[in-house]
Amino acid sequence: MMKTLLSLLKVFTLMSIVLLFSKCTNDYHVSVDSPVKENIPQIDASGYLTQVNEVIHLRSVNDQLKSVSTLNLTLVHKADVSAPEGDLPLSASCLYIKDDVAVVGYNVQGNEYGGAFQIIKFKEETEQVETVVSNLPVDVNDILLKDNIVYMACSDPKTGAALYTYNLTTSEFTRAFILSKLLEGQTVASANGLVLSDSEAMMSAGNTNGGLFWVSEGTEGFSGLNYYGATSASSIAMSPDGNHLALLVGGNEGDKASLVLTGTDGTYEKTITLSDEPITHQNVATEDMYSGKTKVRFITNNLVMATLGSQGAVIVNLNSEAVNSTPSYMLHSGNTNSFAFDDKFVYYANGADGLWLASLNTIYPTHMVSPPWWVWDTQSSAPPGSVNDVASDGSKWVVVAKGLDGVHILKFVDDGCGCSF
Repeated sequence: MMKTLLSLLKVFTLMSIVLLFSKCTNDYHVSVDSPVKENIPQIDASGYLTQVNEVIHLRSVNDQLKSVSTLNLTLVHKADVSAPEGDLPLSASCLYIKDDVAVVGYNVQGNEYGGAFQIIKFKEETEQVETVVSNLPVDVNDILLKDNIVYMACSDPKTGAALYTYNLTTSEFTRAFILSKLLEGQTVASANGLVLSDSEAMMSAGNTNGGLFWVSEGTEGFSGLNYYGATSASSIAMSPDGNHLALLVGGNEGDKASLVLTGTDGTYEKTITLSDEPITHQNVATEDMYSGKTKVRFITNNLVMATLGSQGAVIVNLNSEAVNSTPSYMLHSGNTNSFAFDDKFVYYANGADGLWLASLNTIYPTHMVSPPWWVWDTQSSAPPGSVNDVASDGSKWVVVAKGLDGVHILKFVDDGCGCSF
């Protein structure tokens, strides 16, 4: 819906951070790309998964008392998954999990480019790597699976931010859309987040240039549909009812960490300031401090959780605009990069600190960490790398993407003795 000049002025007056809304229409179409396709075959998936099958002994935080409510649970480190081999080491970067399938996306750290993905299937209480696709010419920053198509938000060394797809049936790797086509000559470097809705893909992208992008899938390919400009847009989420989008921004010097809310039809709703400081990451080179992983997800239609790197994580009430933050003691080193939750715990991917587990407070979900709390990390001799992402199937399986240390598959068993806690 085209906004009037008056409503735009009102929006800019109310916004608490400076955002460049370049296009605010639902009919801003760009001609369909001629899809760039190449055949990248799937490779032998055997040999990537190593069974571990060891009970995990979680380290309690600050020697807190253990909770009797968790003594009927045992958490098992089921298996490790190694990255596909390439010219350069690949870092486990992003995860998608639904039902009995997990998809892992990889990229090359630093200024070089390259990617891969793996599909893991949980079968009859076991796990198996079923599909491996490597030698992708792009970094894979976010990944989804729908109708036998893998969708990827990528960094392309030639075109910048782009949407790519991979057809698991035909092995066709397709550059579906270049996001810079919607910026009228400006280049957006990296697509960081991705959600799908019917025939549309919506992505967060950028650093100096970027924002929230809508592209529509037609019979001949993808075309541009809409664009909201917001520098350093790093993650995107869709509400459970499918009516709203949350865009996490603020990864540039001077920008406040903020949440931009829109309708899925492109209607701007509000901006909520999460912190007076920008989103930064510690334990990295100074020039990379604004470039780390972040994540935003809806817990309910009214509650959103977002990670802010070195500032931990926040939960936001979208109605009252109240912001609750994780306590400072959660981060001894590293950054809060991601999170997941299920019917047992909230899992925080806390970088060099490892994986934080906190009891899930279903009555007061804005209490972001409820005791007891635990930390788990891989062996001290593991290759360097943060916990970049964590995903849960909501019940038994938890998957951890830990950079150069690869992927770790955890599982809760119901008949446990409690010896894992």
